[in-house]
Amino acid sequence: MTLKREVYAELEQIVGAEHISDKPHVLAGNRHALPAAAVKPVSPEAIVLPASADEVARIVRVCNRHGLRYIPIVSGLIFFAYPTQPGTIIIHLKRMNYIEFRDEDRMVILEPGIRHVQLQPEALRRGLTYPAAAVGPGGTVLGNFACSAGDNHNQNGSSRTNRYLLGIEWVTPEGEIVQLGSLATGSGWFCADGPGPSLRGLIRGYSGAMGSFGVVTRIAIGLEPWSGPEVLPHEGRTPDYIVRLPRDTHRAFVFKFPTLDAVRDAMHEIGKAEIGAGVIKYFNCTAALLCTSSANEFHELWDSGLFQRELAMPLYVYLATHSAAEMTYQQRVLEDIVQEFGGAPVDERIQKFYDDNMDFYVLLGSLQRVLRLGGAWAPDKLEADSVHHMFEAGKRIKEYFPEMIAQGLVFDAPDNWQIIPLEYGHVAHIEHLFLWERSHPAFAQIPGMLMGKSMESDLKYGIHAKTIMAGGPLLERFGPLYSNYHVWLNALRAAFGAAPAGGPPGPPGAAGHPPRGPSAQGGTRPP
Repeated sequence: MTLKREVYAELEQIVGAEHISDKPHVLAGNRHALPAAAVKPVSPEAIVLPASADEVARIVRVCNRHGLRYIPIVSGLIFFAYPTQPGTIIIHLKRMNYIEFRDEDRMVILEPGIRHVQLQPEALRRGLTYPAAAVGPGGTVLGNFACSAGDNHNQNGSSRTNRYLLGIEWVTPEGEIVQLGSLATGSGWFCADGPGPSLRGLIRGYSGAMGSFGVVTRIAIGLEPWSGPEVLPHEGRTPDYIVRLPRDTHRAFVFKFPTLDAVRDAMHEIGKAEIGAGVIKYFNCTAALLCTSSANEFHELWDSGLFQRELAMPLYVYLATHSAAEMTYQQRVLEDIVQEFGGAPVDERIQKFYDDNMDFYVLLGSLQRVLRLGGAWAPDKLEADSVHHMFEAGKRIKEYFPEMIAQGLVFDAPDNWQIIPLEYGHVAHIEHLFLWERSHPAFAQIPGMLMGKSMESDLKYGIHAKTIMAGGPLLERFGPLYSNYHVWLNALRAAFGAAPAGGPPGPPGAAGHPPRGPSAQGGTRPP
């Protein structure tokens, strides 16, 4: 499908000739999120780069008039960021890069084009910080806070990114600009809710709409005090760089435990003591990838068995305090807890890496190393519940995963899963990451096979470990596990004139859903 010239002209009139393209070589670079994609890429019809919320709203209205699907993106490191059907345009938001710090209010207002590599260094310079999502420096801040999961390594002493929203500017699926919370009454950026019924949960929820319900064009987020230096002290060049923070107020520890229950109980007690900015039961295979600078070096390390022995049941703890006396107190409490549950320091070679790479907790700069092996990776568990519940979910992985390893379908890393507590253990996040080879004959089927086994395990044991998406045949089966999520979702879709989730597809509308309904990749006109 080729975009009609009159439609192209309408879009060009909005953004200017230099900010729209349908040239083949430009479109070719926007067909795949990752090499892991197994389907034949679908080319967008055009890419437009708006500079304001007004331009975004006008683009959405053009799409609605002409039955085009649209996908808003910035960094694009996710499958949802690319077309799956013809008749789709990409709304690239990188030109929208407004940022305004309000130091006295400990907040920042920003647009989608601002990335973590821009925001975090500037925040540190001002004596402030925020929970930067563990997506790497190139991730979009707005996307992580308002549109997707955004989990981070310091959630124990803080929370997930959605808890930091102070206001939202949103282009609705029909192309109207709406301001949520305190903004709606002209009261400024300080609260994303009310007065009256709040739309924050509708737009953000737990996992975010992934660009599927209009376009978020501006947000404000809260900031926290930073006790470290204004500039992260570093030596060397990537990938062989070192970042060490002052040890009198910043310490990183890695412990190993005899059982998963011991890890869980130690995590609970650390939360009760309200210490530790970061507490994680971390991936061991991913850790090995982060600790090495080449694929050969990774395989040599992995084949040695060091990370399998030391990090099968680990607990990472990052202490960030505002004084040396506070550090002494927190460290003594931590040592008592670790000793009580049979923990011990890991091999000094592993500990040294985290002593030398404390950006792991501030702004993870080496995440791209996870992609180095050239195959594919994906999560089969990605949700949140209590700390205890998430550890029960993790234990079930070994009931189905070894069979996939024995068949040569996935990489041999059964302990490659993490649990991160939030708000001193009041809730926790789980993620199990698996890797597989592109050269395998069943490459395209492997993730579905594994995720199917994972989901059946969740249903069997009543585990909340699957991210529930907007529809699909499994929605009715999983909905009762999630407070009848399917009932609420279908009621919402009915309110916007859409077919029930998982039902038969309707005629093409914006982003492939019936006209007047919310979409999987854009939006349409509500009633």
